[in-house]
Amino acid sequence: MKKVPLGMTLGVLVFGLLAAQALYAAPACKGPNKNDPGCVAQVASPAVVDSVTVDWLNQVVTVRGSNFAGTTAFMIGAIATPLAVAYQTDTRVDLPFNADISGEVLSEGSYNLVVDGAVVLSVYFEDQVIDPAATGCPCETDWATALVGLWGSPQTDCYEIEGPLANDISDISGTVLSLPGDPDAHPQYPIGASFYPGQPGDSYCALVQVDGDATTTELANERINELQQEDCASALKAQVCANVYPLP
Repeated sequence: MKKVPLGMTLGVLVFGLLAAQALYAAPACKGPNKNDPGCVAQVASPAVVDSVTVDWLNQVVTVRGSNFAGTTAFMIGAIATPLAVAYQTDTRVDLPFNADISGEVLSEGSYNLVVDGAVVLSVYFEDQVIDPAATGCPCETDWATALVGLWGSPQTDCYEIEGPLANDISDISGTVLSLPGDPDAHPQYPIGASFYPGQPGDSYCALVQVDGDATTTELANERINELQQEDCASALKAQVCANVYPLP
């Protein structure tokens, strides 16, 4: 009988063992196999960010990409704690504007998006973010300080534009005269507050001083949200507006 070389025999045995291992691979550590000895742990794929949109109308930062289902922490700039998530799927995450984001995005500029501890993209904000839950008119103190005795003595014709909701005001403005009843006296003080959804650059309260030589000085200018605009409108109606006329 012809003898088979020992090396060939070992090769056949090793090949057969490898084939058996390939055929009967260790189960994945999930489902009914998660406690099996020798199961293969599944490593989650890292999140991939394709784009980021700052949605001023809906007041959210929308992140699009893939592998978000297992992602646990989204942060912007130097924010130290994970941001609240309003909506999350494997391909999209919505981060609502809140006190954390407003405390970081204080002006126009680019801010890093950090996902699970790694900087993945630079996000551009065209203006300061205001916490949608903030209340009170941020200009009221400056208004009262600058106008002195004219604040609290309603003598101004104010004009307002109604917003989309009942009892909602999008814009209110007027000019406080340094000598009530004399439109030629200076300085004069244009004053007002506006909120327009989706338009951060047009959502602010302000006060300007106009001198007789047409020199202008900005005395107050603050970004505001819708709730703050309502508070500013109430303050103006109580403190400077003798008459309020609607604009179409």
